[in-house]
Amino acid sequence: MLRLRVVSSKRDIDDLERNEQMIHLSFKASNSDIFRLLHNCPKICTIQFPTYYREELSKAGEMFLAMQGIELTE
Repeated sequence: MLRLRVVSSKRDIDDLERNEQMIHLSFKASNSDIFRLLHNCPKICTIQFPTYYREELSKAGEMFLAMQGIELTE
């Protein structure tokens, strides 16, 4: 069973387990935060953002995640 892991700050990224697959980012993540998240959790398949943060995600960041096969949800 997959569980949605809530990440509420940049510091929490380093506390995640490598096998996490579904993440909810409840803070405004920069591209470097997302790259660090992917490095720390290589099995991620879904990242969920609040609508207002998702709208601020850069197009480059969205394209990179799509190329990695990661689904973005709100």
